Amino acid sequence: MLQPPEAPHTTQFPELPPVNAAPAVPRMPLAFTGSGTEYFRIWAVNLTLTICTLGLYGAWAKVRRLQYFYQHTLLDGSAFDYTANPVSILFGRVLALSLLLLYYVAFEHSAHAGLAVTLALAAVLPYLLWQSNRFKARNTRFRGLEFGFDGRLRDAYRVYVPVIAIAFGPSVAAAYWLGPKDDFWIFLLTGLGFLVLPVFHALFRQYVQSNLRFGDARFVFAARNTDFVQVWAWGLGAIFVIAFFTGFFAFAVGAIGAVIWGKGSAAPWIGVAFMLAVMWLIFTLLGSYFTARFQRLVWDKTVVGAVALHCEVPATRFMCIQCLNTLWVVLSLGLYRPFAAIRLARFRLECVSASGLEGLNTVAAGASQSRRGTLGESAAELFDMDVGL
Repeated sequence: MLQPPEAPHTTQFPELPPVNAAPAVPRMPLAFTGSGTEYFRIWAVNLTLTICTLGLYGAWAKVRRLQYFYQHTLLDGSAFDYTANPVSILFGRVLALSLLLLYYVAFEHSAHAGLAVTLALAAVLPYLLWQSNRFKARNTRFRGLEFGFDGRLRDAYRVYVPVIAIAFGPSVAAAYWLGPKDDFWIFLLTGLGFLVLPVFHALFRQYVQSNLRFGDARFVFAARNTDFVQVWAWGLGAIFVIAFFTGFFAFAVGAIGAVIWGKGSAAPWIGVAFMLAVMWLIFTLLGSYFTARFQRLVWDKTVVGAVALHCEVPATRFMCIQCLNTLWVVLSLGLYRPFAAIRLARFRLECVSASGLEGLNTVAAGASQSRRGTLGESAAELFDMDVGL
């Protein structure tokens, strides 16, 4: 009987990965080790001393708070640190409060005085913002190295002055020509001026983020202006639509209630209360949306030397956490506030990761100090402040 011929022997080769497949880059997420119980004690002491000192202890409270959060934020097993001098923060706050009071007093005195003070504030505000950026960066440390801000003062004026002129110029002109009591036109023109905020927000962030450094490793920021405008467009569009329909619904409820129960009933006030409650909830959600989207946009587009940052914060989960935190803070009459801060910080930080951490080992420790001589260091300490803007 004939047998069928045997199949020829074939050699099995292992499968090779596709030529274009890139190896997965390992990412190291940030870790947050803070505890709500620990932070509650710090928060309670800070609140008590701030109230007892009529706000003067607020600068020391801020340093203690930031030191706790920084020192419990870990990257690759190493913690960050915050080394600011509270006296510098207190000086900056006193200066900012003095300028604000001077602005209001000047307009109450005369329109000419108000205009003069406004122009003076517009001239000094970019310097204060520039100084604050330097202060925050210089007082942040990681692995013994300080961050730095190398933005030039003239660039700060080039970025900030157009924003100040467009955002506040119309309202100042209305206050000057019509008087500070004409609140309607001042409010309207201020709102129109702030329509340019999305573009200038992008310019602000690009100026700050592109001039930061860690040791001698510079930050590179790749986000485009259109990325910021797109986030703002979605958020502002949602605010407009929700506000319109909420106001219409509240008006309808009040009108129908007035017809059924009479004009003297509480129905219109119930409609107003409902509208305010809904608007408060919506603005809380939209604020969370903006925070989540901008955090992802900024840090996902940032590279520090050879270290790439990644952020994958989901906006929907962020909004849920914010709503629950707000609910518990209200129900606990504010006592849940430190626990809410810890919960939110842990969520936001653990959504950020970094790849290429071996590049941190090549950052030179002396590079940040070589940029300033002894005279420059003394001047920086003399004018060191954070106006909290």
